[in-house]
Amino acid sequence: MARHNKKLLIFLTIIFLPSCILGSPDWLKINGIAPCWPVVWLLPFSLNNNRWNSSIAAILLGIFLDSFTISDATYIPSLLFLTILWNRYGFHNKKIDSFFSVGLMSMLGTALVGISIWIQKIIFYSTLRNNWFHSWSIYVLISEILITGLVAPFFSSWLLISYKKN
Repeated sequence: MARHNKKLLIFLTIIFLPSCILGSPDWLKINGIAPCWPVVWLLPFSLNNNRWNSSIAAILLGIFLDSFTISDATYIPSLLFLTILWNRYGFHNKKIDSFFSVGLMSMLGTALVGISIWIQKIIFYSTLRNNWFHSWSIYVLISEILITGLVAPFFSSWLLISYKKN
């Protein structure tokens, strides 16, 4: 029965994640910038599952996110690196109780994802190497890190507790 509940929980979060990405509510945004929902979902999933399941989930999530963007920059390397990192952390430290640690881990993960996309765009598009591009990119990156750090302790902790129950 517990295995069936875990599969149902994973299925519902997989359905809920695209709806959060596509239609993030306005009250969860800072000047139109939404949290990094893949990091919010991938953190508890990586902490509770084995390396292979987490890596496959990160790759599929990266492919899903790349299907929404037109640019050549991809989410896959950063999400895969975060999954491996968080999986090792969850493997060594089975007990993660603090909202602070979940928020900090999600903020660092969002920073890594944002910087990875930023560097890829600088490499692929040499015309974006001017000061204007960097000024709004820094603003978007900082806003996304802050809002993810505020949202993730609630959603990720809830998912973490739900995964551990089932």
